[in-house]
Amino acid sequence: MDKPLASFFLLAYALGWLPILLLSGIANAAGIESWLVLSSMAETWSWAGVDPGVPRGLVYFITRVQDFAFSISGVIIVAWLYGRAELRELFARLFQFGMGLSAWRVWLIAGLPFVFYFAATIMAGAVGSFSISSTKIVPLLFSLETGLLVTFFLRGPMGEELGLRGFALVRLQKRMTAVRASAAIGLLWSLWHLPVLLDRDVLSLVAFLLLAFGLSFVFTWLFNSSAGSLLPVLLFHTLQNNEETFEILFPLLVGTDYELISLACLLTLCMVAFLRLRHIDRSDGKLTTQPKKSSYSNSMGK
Repeated sequence: MDKPLASFFLLAYALGWLPILLLSGIANAAGIESWLVLSSMAETWSWAGVDPGVPRGLVYFITRVQDFAFSISGVIIVAWLYGRAELRELFARLFQFGMGLSAWRVWLIAGLPFVFYFAATIMAGAVGSFSISSTKIVPLLFSLETGLLVTFFLRGPMGEELGLRGFALVRLQKRMTAVRASAAIGLLWSLWHLPVLLDRDVLSLVAFLLLAFGLSFVFTWLFNSSAGSLLPVLLFHTLQNNEETFEILFPLLVGTDYELISLACLLTLCMVAFLRLRHIDRSDGKLTTQPKKSSYSNSMGK
């Protein structure tokens, strides 16, 4: 791994892990069970009368720095190494709609998480509990806990993909195959989540790490198939992280193991993506739809 990539991941880990010390200190001083409980309170703005002893907005800001560790790191490294022009091209990937003739296939794949959740809803026998009303629309879109738009803009999708796919994947694929680049990112991305997983049971922890590793292949597939656009990746990431939407729409899902069904579907898709990328790597080492040529993508290989 070259120095810019090493610096990128070291900075992302620092921004993600070091704030834990600060949050732990705040939690201990305020008599809160753990930094994870404090973080959850801040993320959802559900304080239940608890005074953290510092401005609540500050705690929320710290949690956003954690969630945006990869994107912040990517922006810093690109700005440091390549300057404003390349930084503009990095952000341009967030607005890149031109995806060629196969665009409908890309968007279909990007929307599969909701297809999988709906299939799980059917198998759980919860379809009959469907309920929608004007009072549910606002939480579905804007709730700090379950809102789709909040998940998109203020959580992992926007907080990770600008750096992981927009910077790291582009640079890695200048040096290695898509499969190897995906595996490298998947390993470092999944391990980055360890601090928030330590209170889980072993099976849940392993399932999360395996899924994060596997999704790296899906995201590479989407990114490369859309000429280097981050939009399909962001959509997939948002929908995959928002299973609570289905619990709001189908109340009977609450308390069931429907996630296991969607997890199996997601892992199957991960395997399909891996096999597809391996086939492309073995056939000619090139993708059917290459990321758009630019000074940014060219300079990333230097």
